Amino acid sequence: MSGLRPLRIRHAAWALPVAGAVTLAPLIERPLRGAAVIGAAAALAGVIAAARRLGLAGAWLAALAGSIMAGEMAAIGFGGQSGRLLWADAVLALGLAVAIARGRAIEIPRASFLAWLAPLLAWCAVGLLWAPDPLTGIAELKEWVVAALAGAAALVWARDASRARRLLMMVALTGLVVAAAMVGVALRNPLGLIAAVMLKRVDLPWGRSNYLAGLLILAFPIALGLLGSARRAWARAAWGACLAILALGLVVSASKGAIAALLLAFVAAFLPARGIGRGSRAFVLGVIVACAVLVLATPLHRVLSYRLAESALDYSSGERVALYRLAWNCFVRHPWGGIGLNNFSVAANALHGVDTVPHNLELGFLAELGLPGFALAALWIGALGRSCWRCRRAAGEPRARALAIGIWGSWLAFVLHNQIESTLYGEQLKLLLFLTAAAAWRLGEGSSDSGARRSMS
Repeated sequence: MSGLRPLRIRHAAWALPVAGAVTLAPLIERPLRGAAVIGAAAALAGVIAAARRLGLAGAWLAALAGSIMAGEMAAIGFGGQSGRLLWADAVLALGLAVAIARGRAIEIPRASFLAWLAPLLAWCAVGLLWAPDPLTGIAELKEWVVAALAGAAALVWARDASRARRLLMMVALTGLVVAAAMVGVALRNPLGLIAAVMLKRVDLPWGRSNYLAGLLILAFPIALGLLGSARRAWARAAWGACLAILALGLVVSASKGAIAALLLAFVAAFLPARGIGRGSRAFVLGVIVACAVLVLATPLHRVLSYRLAESALDYSSGERVALYRLAWNCFVRHPWGGIGLNNFSVAANALHGVDTVPHNLELGFLAELGLPGFALAALWIGALGRSCWRCRRAAGEPRARALAIGIWGSWLAFVLHNQIESTLYGEQLKLLLFLTAAAAWRLGEGSSDSGARRSMS
């Protein structure tokens, strides 16, 4: 009997690869499906490993960032007004319910970007009293509250630099998933890749291409900072691949404003910075050159010619000028109270027949919140920038400096892009922005405050 046992084990060992080959044979016949299955299995394994390292609260924050891909859960209508609930809202509510059920005292750090947000949201709530469409304003206010709660939870969880770095990884990887989804939509379009990009048919169910590009340019500088701060070769290679996919997503989006904003932010944040490795600069320049070659040396150059044609530019600029004029007129008519949060879409519907946004950060706040709301919004955005800048100033070693410069570049890209777009109206971008702000505060102002407390004790 003992002589048969090795034989059986040997037979079983031979059977394992045979069974695996039989299982994978249908996937080999369909390579795309096979790649998707293998990628899903690898992603699941990565999620399990990450959840074990992050802990319950960290895994919840990662799920919250990833839940933006699920989009809308339900729509609420009342008397012609509209609102919506996202799956991200459900994930946030579940996490808060678990935290309340555990009954532990939670101390939220006094972060400047949350402190300046409170009066801004209070003014937005007051403005609902005279808004022509209160439910639309309430829906937008809900998105701000959800993002603020997510930022507060991220502040509580990210109690050290290591966890702040993981928050930034969540933002960058969420951008990676968005970019990959956009490329997948373009590849599956029956008109073909070139026509899909040219006609901007790379939207996801919950966001249009220009808005999605805003998420990508928020994640791109952070991924670049993570590349510069990586200690191991495999980590640098992984973040390099992430940057390449983010760049491809931007090319597919064909968003002139997002690409221009990212290039300007890169020039302002990375090129003049001291202490950042030459490798990071060279890699980004290589990605830019590779994207240029990809566009110019392939049929994608037709997309570039179409998007930069005089008629297309005239149409785009003409539409924006009309919206700018409408926003300014709304401000002139209601200089102190504005027309109510997110109610510019109501005015735009009366003018164009479609709901749209102001396509400019400052004019949008002036039109909807009046002068007081504009001042509060400017202070809040300034507090965000201050946290990112102090993070950059507090960084000592080259790796930490590379990451801090990436955070600073992300804030610059967000502000520059919102001069010609209005991505701040989406809950998905708000969530990622607040996660980034929490990480920046912890790496900058939070570390300074902790050091000061230790020295006093």
